[in-house]
Amino acid sequence: MTFKIIYKTGPSFISNAGTLVEAKKEAMEHAGYGFGSICILEGEDSDPVAVKFEHGIEWIEPER
Repeated sequence: MTFKIIYKTGPSFISNAGTLVEAKKEAMEHAGYGFGSICILEGEDSDPVAVKFEHGIEWIEPER
């Protein structure tokens, strides 16, 4: 499965993580300080499957 990880304050990248859990972990590993919000898409141009706001503690997963 392919996920697109988008940072509010930085570049986005394509992840080949097998699951959403792995994609979230990878997104946090690459984030760094002051990353802003993170949005994860399933594929290139889908609706978000997970969002984490800059000062948030948990991931939000919109209903599909």
